[in-house]
Amino acid sequence: MNRFVAVCFCSCSCYSLWMLSPGSASAEHPWKDLPLSFVCSQMADVKRVGLAPASTRGNTRPSPTKCADGWKASGVALCGVFAVLNGRRSASNQARLRRSGRSSQTVCRAAGSDVGVVLLSAGVGKRMGASIPKQYIKLMGLEIALHSLDTFLACDVAEIVIVCAEEWQHVFKDHLDKVGPTEVDVKFTTGGKERQDSVNNGLAKIDAPIVAIHDGARPLVTKEEVERVVADAREHGAALLAVRTKATIKQAVGESDAFVESTPKRKLLWEAHTPQVIRSELLRKGFEKAEKEGLDVTDDVSLVEQLGEKVKLTEGEYTNIKVTTPEDIAVAETILKERGFVAPEA
Repeated sequence: MNRFVAVCFCSCSCYSLWMLSPGSASAEHPWKDLPLSFVCSQMADVKRVGLAPASTRGNTRPSPTKCADGWKASGVALCGVFAVLNGRRSASNQARLRRSGRSSQTVCRAAGSDVGVVLLSAGVGKRMGASIPKQYIKLMGLEIALHSLDTFLACDVAEIVIVCAEEWQHVFKDHLDKVGPTEVDVKFTTGGKERQDSVNNGLAKIDAPIVAIHDGARPLVTKEEVERVVADAREHGAALLAVRTKATIKQAVGESDAFVESTPKRKLLWEAHTPQVIRSELLRKGFEKAEKEGLDVTDDVSLVEQLGEKVKLTEGEYTNIKVTTPEDIAVAETILKERGFVAPEA
């Protein structure tokens, strides 16, 4: 007699796992209250667990991708299944499950999030004059890049891709060990020659339909700012945090021997910050065009602009500074103290 077991897992990195076998209808699992039934004939005794679409009825080894499609069609959560028949597991692809199973109705918080984060921490700042990259200098007892990592961990995001050199990954991994279990899927990749290349490397590991790109050297971004810019990106396709320019800006003609060409109206000028949040598909199209036409851009939404798409300006806070000089560290410390930040114990 065939021994058939369905292994149900939540692929959002909360690592929830349940083994369901025939007769286990009363088993405790996070899907027990969903108004669905498992449709595989050999699992008929397992009730109210919607793990496969009707098209797989009678199939003893349902495709994980079809299962994910079934969840999506049912409007349920990002969770998956693989089937084991006589000890042989059917193939599964959790990344594909994540992409196809997004839903607004979720079993756990991160499962339903449509946002991935690319945290850029591969740069080597020279103006700081330090022996290590600026994002790894400690700011009130915590590396600069870890401040923004903690902010994103507190947000409703599905995944974070940290772009950094391999020799610095331990900084993040050690910190994550101290933080403890998280529902957010944290991944790593290395940087590229230019910022644009690093973003593209991070984007390659993103499964979420919306991606937020953030500079690791901006440690003071707040959860509220992230939520505002993400909401605008959901509505408009692309958005960035920015602040209104306070100073008068001159448009120059020439570079080394410059003269004033014009004075733009200050009320129309904004200083770009991060995160910059874009629909992943739109950003990929921007990279394709930039590569094809040899375009060089200085920020992420510029890739969207050159596609002819509109980008929403989300008003941020002047405190979301980029730390590039020793003076900036002093300013950042003052802001953190005003917020009541307590340095972690050594």
